[in-house]
Amino acid sequence: MVPFATRDYRIGRSRPRPRDEERLSQIRRNVVPFCPQCGVANPDSARFCDQCGAQLIPVPAAPPQAATPVPVAPPVAGGGTVSAGPTTCPQCGTSVIPGEAFCDSCGAPLFNRPVASPPGVGSPFPGVPPQPVYPPPQPATIQMPPPARPTSVPPVPPPPVPSIPAVAPPVRSSLAGVRLRLENGTVLSLPATGQATVGRADPVSNFYPDIDLTAHGGLERGVGRRHGRFLVQQGQVYYEDLDSTNGSFRNNSKIPPRQPQPIQHGDELRLGALKLIVELS
Repeated sequence: MVPFATRDYRIGRSRPRPRDEERLSQIRRNVVPFCPQCGVANPDSARFCDQCGAQLIPVPAAPPQAATPVPVAPPVAGGGTVSAGPTTCPQCGTSVIPGEAFCDSCGAPLFNRPVASPPGVGSPFPGVPPQPVYPPPQPATIQMPPPARPTSVPPVPPPPVPSIPAVAPPVRSSLAGVRLRLENGTVLSLPATGQATVGRADPVSNFYPDIDLTAHGGLERGVGRRHGRFLVQQGQVYYEDLDSTNGSFRNNSKIPPRQPQPIQHGDELRLGALKLIVELS
């Protein structure tokens, strides 16, 4: 494209046009926006290059050089008229000069095919960086995080089994419910009092214990008249040996005299050689 003349293919010569005179006047005033991509001078009001469509950067014009002769195009065979291009921009509707490749107002191409800049043509102005060429926009690729690996679920411990609290022995205020079971199956119940003596009856001294073992072989097995006693202290049943001659034993362990020992259900008491099983209820 010749920047400062239009071609008349019918007469085979170039003639100036008003737009070219305006550009020459702007060049003289050093306010012409030159295209940094292809170096073509554009009108002062243009924002995009007429030649390549690049965005313009206003820079001082280069010193005027000797005018080069404009080549004359050969006439068209048959005398027809060649169309120089559209007169209005198909993008914004602004009037354009026929023959321009891009609109001065919006930079839209005026032809169906893009006009490529001549190869090997660089910026004629030293110090002016070339117009950067950006690649076409690419669709953004969203990197999705990899799916989380299923973590091993720790085994759920079984619910704790509620422990059954031990049944505390009933708090007693008397010996009611305390029984003595002999080897022959006889059961002797203690009186509902705070204490009860165990031994043999003695009519001479007029002593009669609360639990008389005379009829159950007490004399033959070494049970004394005042052998021992049962008592209740702080709700617990105790047995105390009363300095008996043949002694008292709890579960085959000798009970020290005058030292009360706690008694549990099922304990075995041996008075001399007579065995008793204590039952508490």
